[in-house]
Amino acid sequence: MDNTIIRDLFAKDINRSINGVVKVQDSKDGSIRQELDEYVVTRELQRHFATFFKAYGDAIDVRTDKIGVWISGFFGSGKSHFLKMLSYLLENRKIGGKSAIRYFDGKIVDPMVAAAMERACSVPTQAILFNIDSKAGQWKQGDTAPTALLRGFERMFYEARGFYGEDLKLAKLEDHIDSLGKTQEFREDFERVNGESWLQARDTYSYFEDDVVEVLQSVLGMSEKAAWNWLEGSEDEVLAPDVFAKKVKDYVDAQAAAHGGNFRLLFMVDEVGQFITNDKDPSLMLSLQTIVEELGAACGGRVWVMVTSQEAIDNLSLPVGNDFSKIQGRFNTRLSLSSSSVDEVIQRRVLEKTAPAADILARVYEQDTVVLKNNFTFEGGSRSDLAGYANSKDFVASYPFVGYQFKLLPDVMTEVRKHGVKAKHMSTGERSMLSAFQESAQAIQHDQTGALVPFWRFFNTISKDLEHGIIQVVDRAVRAAEDAKGLEPYDVQVLKLLYLIRYIGYVKATVENISIFMIDGLDVDKRALKDRVKESLARLERENYVARQGDTYSFLTDEEQEIAQEIAHTPIDNAQVIESIKKRLFDSIYTARKLNRGGNDFPFDRYVDGSIHGTSMGGMELYVATMASDLGRADDTELALASSGKAIVVLSDEADYWETLVNAAKIRKYAKTRNLQELQPSTRQIVESKMREAAYNEKEADTLLSEAVLHARCAVNSRIVEVRAAKPAQVFEQVLAQLCDVVFEKAGYIGAPVTSDSDIRSTLAGNVQVGLAGMDAGNTRALKEVEDYLKVQHQRHLDTAMGDIQRRYQQKPYGWREVDIANVVAQLVVEQRAQVLFGGQTVQANDSRMVALLRKDADKAQVRLRMRMSDRLLRAVGELMCDLFDLKTVPSNEDKLVAELKERLEGLREACLAMARDYYTGIKPAYPYPGEDECEKMRSEVADVLKDQNEAEAFLTTFTKHEERLLDAKEDFDKVVEFFESNQRTAFDHARDFLNRTEGIEYASDDIPGAVENVAKVREILKDPKPYGRIKDLQPLMDPVEDDMKKLLGIRRNEFLCRIENDLQDLRAQAESQKGFVNQAKDAIADAGTKYESFKNRAHSAQSLNELSVVATNWGDWLSAAANEMYDAVDEARVRMDNERRATEVMSTGEVVKKVSNKGAASSAPVPAPKPQRKIKTVRRADLAKPSRLLSAEDVERYVDDLRSRLMQALAANDEIRIN
Repeated sequence: MDNTIIRDLFAKDINRSINGVVKVQDSKDGSIRQELDEYVVTRELQRHFATFFKAYGDAIDVRTDKIGVWISGFFGSGKSHFLKMLSYLLENRKIGGKSAIRYFDGKIVDPMVAAAMERACSVPTQAILFNIDSKAGQWKQGDTAPTALLRGFERMFYEARGFYGEDLKLAKLEDHIDSLGKTQEFREDFERVNGESWLQARDTYSYFEDDVVEVLQSVLGMSEKAAWNWLEGSEDEVLAPDVFAKKVKDYVDAQAAAHGGNFRLLFMVDEVGQFITNDKDPSLMLSLQTIVEELGAACGGRVWVMVTSQEAIDNLSLPVGNDFSKIQGRFNTRLSLSSSSVDEVIQRRVLEKTAPAADILARVYEQDTVVLKNNFTFEGGSRSDLAGYANSKDFVASYPFVGYQFKLLPDVMTEVRKHGVKAKHMSTGERSMLSAFQESAQAIQHDQTGALVPFWRFFNTISKDLEHGIIQVVDRAVRAAEDAKGLEPYDVQVLKLLYLIRYIGYVKATVENISIFMIDGLDVDKRALKDRVKESLARLERENYVARQGDTYSFLTDEEQEIAQEIAHTPIDNAQVIESIKKRLFDSIYTARKLNRGGNDFPFDRYVDGSIHGTSMGGMELYVATMASDLGRADDTELALASSGKAIVVLSDEADYWETLVNAAKIRKYAKTRNLQELQPSTRQIVESKMREAAYNEKEADTLLSEAVLHARCAVNSRIVEVRAAKPAQVFEQVLAQLCDVVFEKAGYIGAPVTSDSDIRSTLAGNVQVGLAGMDAGNTRALKEVEDYLKVQHQRHLDTAMGDIQRRYQQKPYGWREVDIANVVAQLVVEQRAQVLFGGQTVQANDSRMVALLRKDADKAQVRLRMRMSDRLLRAVGELMCDLFDLKTVPSNEDKLVAELKERLEGLREACLAMARDYYTGIKPAYPYPGEDECEKMRSEVADVLKDQNEAEAFLTTFTKHEERLLDAKEDFDKVVEFFESNQRTAFDHARDFLNRTEGIEYASDDIPGAVENVAKVREILKDPKPYGRIKDLQPLMDPVEDDMKKLLGIRRNEFLCRIENDLQDLRAQAESQKGFVNQAKDAIADAGTKYESFKNRAHSAQSLNELSVVATNWGDWLSAAANEMYDAVDEARVRMDNERRATEVMSTGEVVKKVSNKGAASSAPVPAPKPQRKIKTVRRADLAKPSRLLSAEDVERYVDDLRSRLMQALAANDEIRIN
């Protein structure tokens, strides 16, 4: 390695002032000359200069409103410096004896671009360059917020012309005075009155109001009142955008006239994007749009607005619902600068080497190429462009820095600026990058070639901009290291590094990566370095300067350290940690509750340090011992002795899962004591971060516990066992499998395992599975085991729930699967060796509920030993069933016998119910069907027996006790069934219809006396409650009556037809007899002929005497009504005629004159009294002419005298008698 010190490698003095941080407001010629002289035009900037001067140059000769330029780029891109260079070039001032454009001679590659720059710089130009936040930030609060940007533009416009722009009201006054040409006079008069220069005193003019009023009076001729009104006025001092644009236009027009017709005014605004962006309020964004729009329209290209922003214009955050296309249209020229050329600028301005130095470094690289590549390879998904050196040329240009530092430092500065209160004012662009690299190089300038700048040194270059809390943490660490209180000086360097990368998400702060950042020489021993870093991190963590989350470390602020100490002192019970370990082991790593082996699932209970997880299954015991337990520290002999009858897994202590979970538990307990909503935002963020750390620790603990299980020591049933497994779950499975053979000695009793409900249903249907090959006759031993248990329970008079059976046989020494236990009980039920009860009632094998009661609802069911019924009872039941249901044979199987009896009885009951529903429901007819009582008796008897159907033996016993009653009821019921199923019901229905048709036949007894007698006999049969043997007599009784009735119906029909014909003739004759009113009478009965035909047709259609009688009655009613209508019509016509006769008079000439009385004049003739209404009585002819038998002339005389007497009596009480 060469002995040349680093300072001597550089072409330019590393200690010279390069004004690393140049602010846009700086205007010292010395600074400007250095900036112009050392400005590096990178390849990217060549393109941007070309783009800008093309757009700017095109507008020199042609009027345009496209005057907006948007320069975007993140920190380190040099956008602010680029804007400043444009201001120098376009104003083209003479700096250091030559114009600004001359400093770019040889820097611009394209001659066309250089020519465009020359032409643009020849136009007289005034550039107003300012940072918008520093010039208008005071207006962003309160009522002035929406106009803050406009106020900033107006302020800078006024200040560029020499006015006091910070007070727009005062600036407007100065502008007005200047427009009158009295600026000098005003200033001299103020100095005469006040004694001080106006330019020095104007920022405090409110203290000299009397003086200002006096000067305004003397210079402007204002009255005292008007001057005071101006001073005390509260009108808004800001100009509207269009007024401002006109004022600017007036100014540039005047300047153009003074400069031969050509002039440009440039508003060059730094950091506009950050100033105007607001997710909720677009007013500043729209204000910028309006300003550019108004200036473009008013000034036609003589005024330009050039701005910088971190964000490209089309990436600005915009409130939902706002259209940003207009403001985008205002900025047609858009330049986007990247940070990729920062290293090029730094290498050329700060790190450029002498030719001999470049040769030395090239040889160094060739010697250490492989080492350099390996030393700077970051881990953990870091950015791919973070590396050491690309090649020899890159090494020479970058040394003593490393390639990754040029990529990482801009992001560090950006993040630090975001998170540090004071650091927000940090200038983090290209200029501060220059300063950072220069200062860091200066720090090792006396070291020999081969030394490198470790990344932590950049902390010193930005520390002055950091908030006090960060500096305080580092200073405290420095003092602790100096006083040897837990820290060493090297720890401070690591701490500084951790702060720098604190907010960089793409680089994990692992030991490996931290070691890379700490490399300070080409000959570094990487392994020794990592060990040193580990030791340093351990000290920093112990002293609460850093926090560890898994393999990642992070810097702790003062407040974070305080909270970390409070968390560290939070007491935690070991039981909490053990509970957490149980959940992670058995709810995540190994979740099985049973060991699946062969056809069985063997339950086991899970313990950690003696604490059970979940409820006991009564199975094997799996015991996990942690590093915190005595058993966890026991030797193999003690461990083997402790494992009698159980499996013990001692977690390896190589992975510190315990401390990780303790930290997580402390954080969670601490967080519960803090009300997040009441905390300061910074404190709340720290606690929330700690909660995330706890979650990470718990996740990390899962990994550590998995490792601890894989490397665990194991013992099973008093012996140490060796387990080889690829997964943690396999460790538990292997030790349980070895324990299973010892604990579950009766597991093999299940020789015919099943898998599902459908298998159990198959067993219940009688399809019993045979055993597997080599098994002992299927489930024979299991069946006997359960049956023997039920016998013992029966002898002790104890109830046995199916759930108890499930639990008993899932536990040791059986370990049977739940589904197999259900199947064994099902087989016992089918073989009538056991019975299942629900709600005290026996559940049959074919019951749809049976499978559920054996499995998921097992605790709801009882299981009992099945006691066989006596042969005598079964024989009696079979004989009775044969008699009752006319059967030849019945099932010999007890359950099938019960099932068939139940089915038969339920069928009989349903038949009774159906018969009652179909034939005996609703309003009872005159002649109801027979058998209702017999049907109800049969249903009642069956229902009494079925009450005991849920208890088989009681059911059969009740059935035999009801033998006599059942047989009697069945005998009677069979006759009812026969009635409905044979033609008896049809004959009964025919007879009911017959009686309806012969209703009232007694009135024809003189004509058909035999028929009346037969009808009475038919009625008697239908009224008989048991008419079954007499049904056959109905038809012979009805046939002769039907014949007689047909003959009589014909006779009565003819009589009725003759009658209605005579009645019609009489009615018409009555109409003809109404002298003077014949027409009215005929009109009243005009439909008589139609009615006659209708009744005639109805008479021919009548099928019974009753029906014909109804037609006759209807005819009589109509005839009476027609006669009355006719008489009423005649009476109305007669009254009408009388009224007309009284109202007319026949003159001597024979002329008929209608009498008219004068209204209101007294009439000499008396007014006749109103005619009383006539009393009319209608009498039926049938009521007058009573049926009689006249045998002599005397009989006739008496009959006529009686008729006359009744008529006269009726007339005496009425004015008129009408006979119908």
